[in-house]
Amino acid sequence: MSREGGANGIKITGLSVELGGRAILSNVSFEAAPGSFLYVIGRNGAGKSTLLKCVAGVIGGYKGELLIGGREASSLAARDRARLVAYVPQSSPGDVPYTVSDFIEMSRYPWSGIASEADDRRAVSGAMELTGITAFADRRISSLSGGERQKVMIASAIAQGSGMILMDEPTTYLDYAHQVETIDLMARVNRERGVTMLVVTHDVNLAMGLSGKIVAMSGGRVEWTGPPSGLLEAGWLSRIFGVSFDRYSSGREGEFPVLVPERRVR
Repeated sequence: MSREGGANGIKITGLSVELGGRAILSNVSFEAAPGSFLYVIGRNGAGKSTLLKCVAGVIGGYKGELLIGGREASSLAARDRARLVAYVPQSSPGDVPYTVSDFIEMSRYPWSGIASEADDRRAVSGAMELTGITAFADRRISSLSGGERQKVMIASAIAQGSGMILMDEPTTYLDYAHQVETIDLMARVNRERGVTMLVVTHDVNLAMGLSGKIVAMSGGRVEWTGPPSGLLEAGWLSRIFGVSFDRYSSGREGEFPVLVPERRVR
């Protein structure tokens, strides 16, 4: 994998967004150190995806401060931002008219005129090898399953050579086997490559088991932030998700309990 971008941290202060005259994000503040793994959790409509799109540059016009790698995001040109952060959306279209290798090669555009062709080839081949998709490099994306397309999207983000990867609900629509593969892949990219991971999900068990830090959102605001263990205290999960949870433990040392919704909170 190319290391051009280096690991990038993020610092968000007082971020607010209005869309169609409605407040979607209100005074959101948190930060993540370079090389860290952070999950943003919350119910549907909590503002998680909007937050990620602001960081990715898909949505602009926000109020507040959004620093990526110490630089104000609103001042960055598109290519400059792409050198700092890569974005994997919630779902990928199945009718992309490119082969896997051609599609991933396009992700190298931020480094055009900077990186050599050899660097580009190494970045692309390394990303495909890491994600296990080298065998179907010449297949069209439209011929792939949902799980395979998700790997291609992640490989494209890795090959982009940014120091931060944003992922929006990366295990949605995937079967259990592909969920496990995707989770393991995210952890490897973070652990072995030092890439900062900022991942949005409503799956609290996924976040509790993998994240180093959690930001919990509700109604466009940050309700809680801290290590996963803190969410088990003082009824935070019930407040954030609107349901109470039963806990089931394997009894293995160091493992978080599995959380299962119990009933509606009244």
